[in-house]
Amino acid sequence: MLFNLHIKNIALLDDVEIEFHNGLNVLTGETGAGKSILIGSINLLLGDRANRELIRHGADRAEVIGLFYIENEDLKKQLAVLGYEIDDEGAIALSRQLLRDGKNLCRIGGRPATLSELKEVSQLLVNIHGQHDNQALLNPTSHIHFLDSFLKKDGAKTLLTYQADYNAWRSLLQEAEALQMDEAERLRKIDILTFECDEIRAANLSADEEDDLKQKRDIIRHRVLLEQSIGQALSALCDGNDEADARQALSVTAKALDEASGLDSQLEPFSNTIYAILEETEELARNLRHYFDSLSDIELPLDEIEARLDVIYHLKRKYGGSVEAVLAHLEACEKELFELQNAEEKKEEMEQLLSEAEKKANLSAQKLTVLRQKAIPLIQKAVDDSLHFLNMPDAEFIIELTPAPLHRYGAEQIHFKMKTNAGEDYRPLTKIISGGELSRIMLAIKSILTDGDSVETLIFDEIDTGVSGSAAQKIGLKMKSLAKNKQVFCVTHLAQIAAMANTHFYISKITEEGRTKTDITPLAYNSRVRELARIIGGDSVSETTLKQAEELIAFGENND
Repeated sequence: MLFNLHIKNIALLDDVEIEFHNGLNVLTGETGAGKSILIGSINLLLGDRANRELIRHGADRAEVIGLFYIENEDLKKQLAVLGYEIDDEGAIALSRQLLRDGKNLCRIGGRPATLSELKEVSQLLVNIHGQHDNQALLNPTSHIHFLDSFLKKDGAKTLLTYQADYNAWRSLLQEAEALQMDEAERLRKIDILTFECDEIRAANLSADEEDDLKQKRDIIRHRVLLEQSIGQALSALCDGNDEADARQALSVTAKALDEASGLDSQLEPFSNTIYAILEETEELARNLRHYFDSLSDIELPLDEIEARLDVIYHLKRKYGGSVEAVLAHLEACEKELFELQNAEEKKEEMEQLLSEAEKKANLSAQKLTVLRQKAIPLIQKAVDDSLHFLNMPDAEFIIELTPAPLHRYGAEQIHFKMKTNAGEDYRPLTKIISGGELSRIMLAIKSILTDGDSVETLIFDEIDTGVSGSAAQKIGLKMKSLAKNKQVFCVTHLAQIAAMANTHFYISKITEEGRTKTDITPLAYNSRVRELARIIGGDSVSETTLKQAEELIAFGENND
């Protein structure tokens, strides 16, 4: 149950903290006092889309905090599966901050959470019904979802299995459609791919060839200068006269230091160093001579190198920005070419896979259909019983199941139909339902949906639309009945419903320090009587309306 709600800086809700109780919590007040804002704040806690304009003028953020006490053991297990532990007192706190820059700061049990996580957890705790739910009831595409909600865990599991099989079949179907190109198109693609494969294969590319060719091209272009430079280097190192080249100078130095180190051991490191330098000099000379000789070994003419590079550049421009990309394109072309050349075999294989996948999806759909067919008579009777109680004695509700091609939610279309008077035909809800009738049928459906559900808190926002008199009193009694096993909130404009409350809150606007804000006050008995009298008679509270209010409250207490 929602035990405590703290709202800060949301429109007229400046800083409001409310303690709720089990049973039926009713909220009444004049139009514009803030009832919708209160419900909107709870919706924010449930993960609804936020309008930054709701943040109170002068504040940089708005915040909603809800403290829930969990009694249902199944609900505790569901929260544990999601990784959220409640405290020793059975409580868990949810919070959401809205910042003016568009950010959301959410917490679950004091732990940071994403908005989607907040929505997932809050939907386990609270079920809220508003005007948009009534409109959904008039949309036939939503009827299948209402029906499946009755199926509980078995239905959800069966639907998930079916959807996995359906998606697998649809994926194969798309692949099969891609194979169904006409023969002329297939041959055209084969010609194109064959040409591209032959062109790339004929080039016989290798990954390092381009760099190697560029290096050879640069050497050929600068061979004369290279020969001069390397020749000068060799002459200076080892090919000069006996006294001019570096090797001879180093040899003389090494010999002198060798003799000197025999006289003084301190010179041995210098002697060792000069011998090492001499050895490196000779190694350098050998390598340079090898390079010098190799300059004349390049046999490929420059024009042939340029022609080969042109081939590589052409293929890179056509098939990718690098040799690696060209080779990858060749591999992809060869694969596609193979598939096209073996299309008939592929088609036969795909048809087999498609047939098996469709059969599996149909079997899963049949299981879902059986569950729905079993549930329909039970649902129809339960809804009829509720509607009869809610002052629609001749109403009959049916669920029409019509076979249909496989779709995301099964192999049938679901339509809700009813008749409200004896002797009439069953007709779609859109053809016969008034506002008051729609509210009652939605309440009937919701009351059945919540039976055995682990959600502990239900919120009804103006379920009394289009209802008055004894029908309103029956709605109040239905709410009170629901509240025996659930915590129920109801925003209402009707005294007959408000009189059934276990706890009654009055919502009003007040002005403090020049600013308007919403005040939410729990009403004691005398205040309840006056509020019900106001609802009955408007601003004209009289002895008559006060007496009527007392009688309504007494009626509600006698029907606990």
